[in-house]
Amino acid sequence: MILGSAPVISHPPLGVALLAAVLRNAGHEVYIIDAASEKPGQINDLPEGVSDYPGISNLKLVTTGLSNDQISALIPADIEVIGLSCMFTSDWISDRYLLNHLHRQFPDVLLIAGGESISGMAEICLRQVKGLKICITGEGEETILDLLEAIQTERPLSSVASIAYKEDDKIYRTSKRARIKQVDEIPIPAWELFPVNNYPKHGQVNGMPSVTLPLLATRGCPYQCTFCTSPDMWGTRYYMRSPENVVNEIEYVMRRFGAYSFDFFDLTAIIKKQWILDFTRILKERNINIHWRIPAGTRSEALDEEVCKALYEAGCKFIVYAPESGSPRLLKEIKKKVNLDNLLQSLNYANQQKMVIFINMIIGLPGEKHKDIWKTILFLAKCAKVGVNDIGLAKFRPYPGSQLFNDLIRNGELTWEDDRYIIESLMAIDTILENKVYNKDIGKNWYTFYYLTYLLVFYGTQMIYHPGKLKRIVQIGSAFNYRTKLIKELPNPVKIFKSKLQLLYRQLSSTLH
Repeated sequence: MILGSAPVISHPPLGVALLAAVLRNAGHEVYIIDAASEKPGQINDLPEGVSDYPGISNLKLVTTGLSNDQISALIPADIEVIGLSCMFTSDWISDRYLLNHLHRQFPDVLLIAGGESISGMAEICLRQVKGLKICITGEGEETILDLLEAIQTERPLSSVASIAYKEDDKIYRTSKRARIKQVDEIPIPAWELFPVNNYPKHGQVNGMPSVTLPLLATRGCPYQCTFCTSPDMWGTRYYMRSPENVVNEIEYVMRRFGAYSFDFFDLTAIIKKQWILDFTRILKERNINIHWRIPAGTRSEALDEEVCKALYEAGCKFIVYAPESGSPRLLKEIKKKVNLDNLLQSLNYANQQKMVIFINMIIGLPGEKHKDIWKTILFLAKCAKVGVNDIGLAKFRPYPGSQLFNDLIRNGELTWEDDRYIIESLMAIDTILENKVYNKDIGKNWYTFYYLTYLLVFYGTQMIYHPGKLKRIVQIGSAFNYRTKLIKELPNPVKIFKSKLQLLYRQLSSTLH
């Protein structure tokens, strides 16, 4: 059995490591190719499956890491099943190319795929890749074992829950499998099968200088944000590992791999206050000195003064909040249940502990109005004033499996007919200028203006109220080679504003002429 991670990921693939541990515990022989970390500096042109698209300048698609030929050369000749982890829909073009290549090299080997992206677009993937036979949807640990047992015993694939498969050129999807409830029983990821030391060596994982490994303390998310794939991938049941179980994993990984830095990849890391207080208490009681971060974005409800203090004292120095918008009306429309006043108070508590604070915002959501944007601009100024270090400003991207994606498909505003959707909507071509906008009320030129206004207001307010924040971001960047939106343009912070204004001028000039 081989589980290959797509050659475009800069973090150790947690999902693959978990599946590898489950398979090995069940007696299967597992072989891993972590293409991203084997050749992190290698750039490979994508030679097929892509055509030129008008309106997108200088389009050149590449992959990083091992080339497809190098990947296939590492696969044992007696392999029986090849699985590929496909986490991001923006990578589907390169994933598809790799799957086609593997089918040509190993025509008699069963090809399967899984991951967040696959779960939302399984039928499309099966149609576009002739050699791909089975897609695993949702949680994979129980499904992969059930699937292999069915194959070995020649049990019908229709009896395996949470898969999509091809049979006689027809595509079928089975019913969803019940979620794993006993999450403490899931084994520790099999990191010994991965070249984990390659990541810090080559400055991956946001440039952290030591072995940094991801982990999950919880599974699922109880919320139903319309832009998110979680309700489709996981459902809304939220399961927490015990604090002791998570700390045990941390201790083991520290001893075995020398990891002293951890990223919590939970969809919603902190919901229950008592859980995080117990977790931080156990870390301190066991005298575990680690650096850990919550980079995926979390909620603020449980992050009061006591919790923020406990987090910092237990080694959490970096945290990301995910308000997404500063407009209560829009937040209600996208089912983002967040109280902005409470969030600002939580940001203040985190700032008092001198934590590095990021906030995630989305611009271009369907249904967004001009008044929503101006409310968000005001909210960004408040965030900068209260002490937020940086923003992650993302253009809305419709992800397969999300409610908004399904709405766009149903309304005829989005199609799978070719790769245009992936290239125009998901790939970061040039900020907002050349990406597709799915808002009927606000045009692309307006969004270009608002994008720059967001940056100007946030960083301008920050420099007025917290000039030391800029210095601290630079220090973080120097120590860890950590690239934020602003650091990319340092040492002269005015350069970012100048470059964005130049882009805006070129866009407006081309529109007027």
